[in-house]
Amino acid sequence: MPGTRLCSDALCLSGEGELQQQLYLCLRQQLLTGRWPAGALLPSERQLASDLALSRTTVQQALQQLVAEGYVEAQQGRGYQIVAALPDHYFTPEPVKSSAGAALPMQHYGLSAKGQAHSGRLQPGLANVQPFPFRIWQQLLQRHGNRTALCGMADPLGYQPLRQALAHYLAQSRQLQCDQDNILITAGAQQALFLAARLAAKSHELVLMESPGYPRLKQALQLAELKVQHLPAAGPDGLDLSQLPTDGKARAIFLTPSHQYPCGGIMPLARRLELLHWARQQQCWLVEDDYDSEFQYRHRPIASLQGLAGGEGVLFVGSFSKTLFPAVRLGYLVAPKAQIQTASALLQAVQGDVALLPQAVLADFIIEGHFLRHLRKMRRCYQQQKQYAITLLQQHFPNATLLAQDAGLHLTLLLPDLADDVALSHKLWQHGFKVQPFSRYCFMHEPERGLVIGIADANTDSQGAAIEALIPLVKQWLSG
Repeated sequence: MPGTRLCSDALCLSGEGELQQQLYLCLRQQLLTGRWPAGALLPSERQLASDLALSRTTVQQALQQLVAEGYVEAQQGRGYQIVAALPDHYFTPEPVKSSAGAALPMQHYGLSAKGQAHSGRLQPGLANVQPFPFRIWQQLLQRHGNRTALCGMADPLGYQPLRQALAHYLAQSRQLQCDQDNILITAGAQQALFLAARLAAKSHELVLMESPGYPRLKQALQLAELKVQHLPAAGPDGLDLSQLPTDGKARAIFLTPSHQYPCGGIMPLARRLELLHWARQQQCWLVEDDYDSEFQYRHRPIASLQGLAGGEGVLFVGSFSKTLFPAVRLGYLVAPKAQIQTASALLQAVQGDVALLPQAVLADFIIEGHFLRHLRKMRRCYQQQKQYAITLLQQHFPNATLLAQDAGLHLTLLLPDLADDVALSHKLWQHGFKVQPFSRYCFMHEPERGLVIGIADANTDSQGAAIEALIPLVKQWLSG
């Protein structure tokens, strides 16, 4: 019955993996199999912690993940209630039956399907597409639209003129040491990160990533069957190098030195050189996600790790989702030539060719100077929007910590009096905001709670109006 408080008698952890993930998967299974009915209240945090011998923090993290993925709703003063319609019901097919009628076994990875694409204010990670020169883009589409050469098979590394243009751009802007044969065109940065994971380590080997960090990266590493260990990265310099292991077991580090996501640290040159020295000693790959390097507001981007390393020992990942628009679905992986050929073979095995027409359009967009002009324009635009957002948030939340001020398209607002940022985010989603809970990015049980707020998907006026509408909702939540 709705409102009934469930008990934890049926719960049993698998004993494999992190305790938070074990509990999350165990609770999720109860929900998806219908053993726990819609409208019922989950066992309390205290009961789960006591019955399963877990810490309250571990229980809270698992429950917050269920809230973020839409399985349960946080009810103030009552706990967590199962929603009426579970999200996976729309995506999970009936199991295939064998001739004997039994369900065939199927591998489950604990991944959540991407939510429906709908607009939401202040969503991090989205570019402002209104100023994009679509007229020029359309002209280039028409130029290439009837080329029969773009209707056949592609070069395994991608469209050659695009790789040539990229090599020149990356050498000028990020001091990369590469040519067209070091570059593989991918369907976005996420695919490039997955390929880098398969290049750098074998199944069950150890890799390192930042915490707080990018949840989809962790999913890619887990899908590659790698053992993931986290390193703290919330400081102003990004990754904490004092925590680097020295036992030689780590095969790769995945990091965002140009602008740590979501805390905003920018790794200084001395730290980069120190990291490169450590990586050579440990024979460990560095996977450099060049996140937000195009949108630095205080100074020019610091030279890339790949460039400082002379092109060796570093796998470099980038995309055009923010500099152009997300739906262009083009990214790239830069690697030494021996590794890039392996990456190309992996890409062909899992996808085949990346679409040629958008590659040809993008190549001309870069070669003819439209890309750099658009970047310069948007850098000024985003800087103004970010400064306006900073002023508003600092004025209304003077005791909060505001991170990621110097670069990028988001701000991270840490609120000292906030106990449950997932529940707050869920409430804000109901008002049309797509801000994200800071705890979603935390893998080491960091105690801070807050909101990751996008500043780009609007012009300055509508951006300010959105933040002004957000502020009283957050204040109301904090006041109880």
